[in-house]
Amino acid sequence: MDLKNAAAVCLISLFSATIVVLIARALDSQAASQLEPQLTAIAEELQAIRKQGGLAAAPGDAAVETVDDGLVVYYFHNNFRCENCLAIEAQTKETLDADFSPQLSNGEIVWKTLNFQKPAGMRLADKFNVKDPVVILARMKNNEIADWMPLNKVRGLVGDKDAFRKYVRGEIQQMLPPDKQSVPAIPTPSAENPPSKAPPAIPVPNK
Repeated sequence: MDLKNAAAVCLISLFSATIVVLIARALDSQAASQLEPQLTAIAEELQAIRKQGGLAAAPGDAAVETVDDGLVVYYFHNNFRCENCLAIEAQTKETLDADFSPQLSNGEIVWKTLNFQKPAGMRLADKFNVKDPVVILARMKNNEIADWMPLNKVRGLVGDKDAFRKYVRGEIQQMLPPDKQSVPAIPTPSAENPPSKAPPAIPVPNK
Protein backbone atom coordinates (compact mmCIF):
# COMPACT_ATOMS: atom_id res chain seq x y z
CA MET A 1 0.00 0.00 0.00
CA ASP A 2 1.41 3.42 -0.92
CA LEU A 3 1.43 6.43 1.39
CA LYS A 4 -1.68 7.97 -0.18
CA ASN A 5 -3.79 4.84 0.32
CA ALA A 6 -2.45 4.34 3.83
CA ALA A 7 -3.40 7.87 4.77
CA ALA A 8 -6.86 7.41 3.29
CA VAL A 9 -7.47 4.24 5.27
CA CYS A 10 -6.25 5.87 8.49
CA LEU A 11 -8.54 8.86 7.97
CA ILE A 12 -11.56 6.66 7.30
CA SER A 13 -10.79 4.50 10.34
CA LEU A 14 -10.50 7.62 12.51
CA PHE A 15 -13.71 9.02 11.04
CA SER A 16 -15.54 5.75 11.70
CA ALA A 17 -14.32 5.63 15.28
CA THR A 18 -15.44 9.22 15.83
CA ILE A 19 -18.91 8.42 14.49
CA VAL A 20 -19.18 5.43 16.82
CA VAL A 21 -18.31 7.58 19.84
CA LEU A 22 -20.77 10.32 18.87
CA ILE A 23 -23.55 7.84 18.24
CA ALA A 24 -22.88 6.08 21.51
CA ARG A 25 -23.18 9.38 23.37
CA ALA A 26 -26.29 10.49 21.51
CA LEU A 27 -28.32 7.30 21.72
CA ASP A 28 -29.52 5.33 24.69
CA SER A 29 -28.13 1.86 25.31
CA GLN A 30 -31.00 0.05 23.59
CA ALA A 31 -30.71 2.02 20.34
CA ALA A 32 -26.92 1.70 20.39
CA SER A 33 -27.16 -2.09 20.73
CA GLN A 34 -29.49 -2.21 17.71
CA LEU A 35 -27.00 -0.18 15.68
CA GLU A 36 -23.98 -2.22 16.76
CA PRO A 37 -24.26 -4.97 14.06
CA GLN A 38 -24.29 -2.37 11.27
CA LEU A 39 -21.28 -0.60 12.72
CA THR A 40 -19.46 -3.91 13.09
CA ALA A 41 -20.16 -4.75 9.44
CA ILE A 42 -18.78 -1.37 8.35
CA ALA A 43 -15.63 -1.94 10.39
CA GLU A 44 -15.17 -5.39 8.84
CA GLU A 45 -15.53 -3.98 5.34
CA LEU A 46 -12.92 -1.30 6.06
CA GLN A 47 -10.59 -3.91 7.46
CA ALA A 48 -11.02 -6.10 4.36
CA ILE A 49 -10.32 -3.16 2.06
CA ARG A 50 -7.24 -2.26 4.08
CA LYS A 51 -5.92 -5.83 3.78
CA GLN A 52 -6.48 -5.75 0.03
CA GLY A 53 -4.10 -2.81 -0.32
CA GLY A 54 -6.16 0.32 0.21
CA LEU A 55 -9.18 2.07 -1.17
CA ALA A 56 -7.77 3.08 -4.52
CA ALA A 57 -6.10 0.52 -6.74
CA ALA A 58 -3.63 1.09 -9.52
CA PRO A 59 -4.51 0.04 -13.08
CA GLY A 60 -4.84 -3.71 -13.39
CA ASP A 61 -6.02 -4.12 -9.79
CA ALA A 62 -2.36 -4.32 -8.76
CA ALA A 63 -3.06 -3.58 -5.12
CA VAL A 64 -5.45 -6.52 -4.89
CA GLU A 65 -3.32 -9.13 -6.63
CA THR A 66 -0.53 -9.00 -4.01
CA VAL A 67 2.09 -10.53 -6.33
CA ASP A 68 4.24 -8.91 -9.01
CA ASP A 69 5.13 -12.01 -11.00
CA GLY A 70 3.60 -15.38 -10.27
CA LEU A 71 0.28 -17.13 -9.98
CA VAL A 72 -2.65 -16.14 -7.79
CA VAL A 73 -5.13 -18.90 -6.98
CA TYR A 74 -8.42 -17.26 -6.02
CA TYR A 75 -11.44 -18.87 -4.49
CA PHE A 76 -14.49 -16.63 -4.91
CA HIS A 77 -17.41 -17.36 -2.64
CA ASN A 78 -20.63 -15.58 -1.76
CA ASN A 79 -22.34 -14.77 1.54
CA PHE A 80 -24.00 -18.18 1.73
CA ARG A 81 -21.41 -20.93 2.28
CA CYS A 82 -22.91 -24.28 1.28
CA GLU A 83 -21.27 -27.63 2.05
CA ASN A 84 -19.99 -28.12 -1.51
CA CYS A 85 -18.56 -24.59 -1.63
CA LEU A 86 -16.66 -25.14 1.60
CA ALA A 87 -15.37 -28.47 0.29
CA ILE A 88 -14.11 -26.86 -2.94
CA GLU A 89 -12.22 -24.25 -0.94
CA ALA A 90 -10.74 -26.83 1.44
CA GLN A 91 -9.71 -29.30 -1.28
CA THR A 92 -8.12 -26.58 -3.41
CA LYS A 93 -6.05 -25.41 -0.45
CA GLU A 94 -5.12 -29.02 0.37
CA THR A 95 -3.89 -29.49 -3.21
CA LEU A 96 -1.77 -26.36 -3.00
CA ASP A 97 -0.27 -27.39 0.33
CA ALA A 98 0.46 -30.93 -0.87
CA ASP A 99 1.77 -30.25 -4.39
CA PHE A 100 2.95 -26.64 -4.43
CA SER A 101 4.30 -26.01 -0.95
CA PRO A 102 7.68 -24.61 -2.16
CA GLN A 103 5.95 -22.19 -4.54
CA LEU A 104 3.62 -21.03 -1.77
CA SER A 105 6.58 -20.48 0.54
CA ASN A 106 8.61 -18.40 -1.91
CA GLY A 107 5.67 -16.38 -3.23
CA GLU A 108 5.52 -17.85 -6.73
CA ILE A 109 1.97 -18.94 -5.93
CA VAL A 110 -0.43 -16.94 -3.74
CA TRP A 111 -3.69 -18.32 -2.31
CA LYS A 112 -6.55 -15.89 -1.70
CA THR A 113 -10.24 -16.19 -0.86
CA LEU A 114 -12.63 -13.36 -1.68
CA ASN A 115 -16.34 -12.80 -1.19
CA PHE A 116 -17.62 -11.60 -4.56
CA GLN A 117 -20.71 -10.10 -2.90
CA LYS A 118 -18.64 -7.71 -0.75
CA PRO A 119 -16.73 -4.59 -1.86
CA ALA A 120 -13.29 -6.14 -1.33
CA GLY A 121 -14.02 -8.79 -4.00
CA MET A 122 -16.51 -7.11 -6.31
CA ARG A 123 -14.03 -5.46 -8.67
CA LEU A 124 -12.11 -8.64 -9.41
CA ALA A 125 -15.31 -10.67 -9.57
CA ASP A 126 -16.55 -8.31 -12.27
CA LYS A 127 -13.24 -8.60 -14.12
CA PHE A 128 -13.42 -12.39 -14.05
CA ASN A 129 -17.19 -12.45 -14.69
CA VAL A 130 -17.79 -14.37 -11.46
CA LYS A 131 -21.44 -15.19 -10.82
CA ASP A 132 -21.11 -18.28 -8.62
CA PRO A 133 -18.46 -19.72 -6.31
CA VAL A 134 -15.44 -20.67 -8.42
CA VAL A 135 -11.66 -21.14 -8.40
CA ILE A 136 -9.80 -18.69 -10.64
CA LEU A 137 -6.14 -18.92 -11.69
CA ALA A 138 -4.57 -15.55 -12.53
CA ARG A 139 -1.03 -15.34 -13.87
CA MET A 140 0.63 -12.05 -12.96
CA LYS A 141 3.34 -10.25 -14.92
CA ASN A 142 4.77 -6.91 -13.82
CA ASN A 143 1.97 -6.55 -11.28
CA GLU A 144 -0.77 -6.94 -13.90
CA ILE A 145 -2.97 -9.87 -14.91
CA ALA A 146 -1.34 -11.45 -17.96
CA ASP A 147 -3.72 -14.40 -18.23
CA TRP A 148 -6.47 -16.04 -16.23
CA MET A 149 -8.82 -18.98 -16.34
CA PRO A 150 -11.67 -20.41 -14.24
CA LEU A 151 -11.54 -23.99 -13.01
CA ASN A 152 -15.11 -24.80 -13.97
CA LYS A 153 -14.83 -28.54 -13.33
CA VAL A 154 -14.17 -28.33 -9.60
CA ARG A 155 -17.85 -28.37 -8.70
CA GLY A 156 -18.41 -31.65 -10.54
CA LEU A 157 -15.26 -33.27 -9.10
CA VAL A 158 -15.59 -32.21 -5.48
CA GLY A 159 -16.97 -35.62 -4.51
CA ASP A 160 -13.87 -37.39 -5.86
CA LYS A 161 -10.83 -36.06 -4.02
CA ASP A 162 -8.26 -37.82 -6.21
CA ALA A 163 -9.81 -36.59 -9.45
CA PHE A 164 -10.26 -33.11 -7.97
CA ARG A 165 -6.61 -32.92 -6.93
CA LYS A 166 -5.38 -34.23 -10.28
CA TYR A 167 -7.46 -31.66 -12.18
CA VAL A 168 -6.49 -28.67 -10.04
CA ARG A 169 -2.82 -29.69 -9.99
CA GLY A 170 -2.72 -30.09 -13.78
CA GLU A 171 -4.37 -26.72 -14.46
CA ILE A 172 -2.03 -24.93 -12.06
CA GLN A 173 0.98 -26.57 -13.73
CA GLN A 174 -0.23 -25.33 -17.10
CA MET A 175 -0.55 -21.77 -15.82
CA LEU A 176 2.93 -21.62 -14.30
CA PRO A 177 5.77 -20.22 -16.46
CA PRO A 178 7.64 -23.02 -18.31
CA ASP A 179 10.75 -22.59 -16.16
CA LYS A 180 8.63 -22.96 -12.99
CA GLN A 181 6.81 -26.11 -14.00
CA SER A 182 8.05 -29.14 -12.14
CA VAL A 183 9.18 -32.16 -14.14
CA PRO A 184 7.18 -35.31 -13.31
CA ALA A 185 9.29 -37.84 -11.49
CA ILE A 186 10.13 -41.05 -13.32
CA PRO A 187 8.60 -43.96 -11.40
CA THR A 188 11.08 -46.45 -10.01
CA PRO A 189 10.48 -50.19 -10.44
CA SER A 190 8.79 -51.90 -7.52
CA ALA A 191 8.04 -55.43 -6.48
CA GLU A 192 4.55 -55.12 -7.93
CA ASN A 193 5.85 -53.66 -11.21
CA PRO A 194 9.26 -55.25 -11.87
CA PRO A 195 11.23 -54.10 -14.91
CA SER A 196 10.52 -56.04 -18.04
CA LYS A 197 13.08 -58.71 -18.95
CA ALA A 198 14.13 -59.97 -22.34
CA PRO A 199 12.72 -63.45 -23.14
CA PRO A 200 15.19 -66.29 -22.60
CA ALA A 201 17.12 -67.44 -25.65
CA ILE A 202 15.78 -70.58 -27.30
CA PRO A 203 18.49 -73.24 -27.50
CA VAL A 204 19.31 -74.42 -31.01
CA PRO A 205 19.93 -78.20 -31.25
CA ASN A 206 23.30 -79.32 -32.61
CA LYS A 207 23.17 -80.84 -36.07
